[in-house]
Amino acid sequence: MKNTIKHHYTIAIISGAILLLLDVITKLWVTYFSYKPIIFIKNFFYLTDFQTNSGIAFGIGLPMMVQIIGSLVVLAILLHVGYQYIFSSKKRQFLKPLLFGIIMGGAVGNLIDRIVQGYVIDFIVLKPIPVFNIADIGVTVGLIGLFLAMLSDSKT
Repeated sequence: MKNTIKHHYTIAIISGAILLLLDVITKLWVTYFSYKPIIFIKNFFYLTDFQTNSGIAFGIGLPMMVQIIGSLVVLAILLHVGYQYIFSSKKRQFLKPLLFGIIMGGAVGNLIDRIVQGYVIDFIVLKPIPVFNIADIGVTVGLIGLFLAMLSDSKT
């Protein structure tokens, strides 16, 4: 059983660290290297010069201290949920710890931006969605995937 729990933690930590590293590298790249927009699909999907987002999801404005405290509370809740439903499982899993790690990596990436800079760096455009970053992708895809995986488990 201890090996199973260690396995879950290892997957979550590695996936979270990889997502966080990708987030930091891409944000440094768009911050320090000037470039023309990289267009994948004209007027629909492209990378732009970095934009600052001093709000939370979709640019909703809240005082920075509220954002930081709120982010820390959400991280604590996620850690609790992860412990309760993923890490304590006796069944060896891969997908749930992977998705959990991706969520945490993204959440930490944006939290670091808020604490260090007072805003989050966004640079990916996928219209009509507001500009976003790698951390946002991790949180969104991770939450949807984890929800679907847990929903699938509850049906079996």
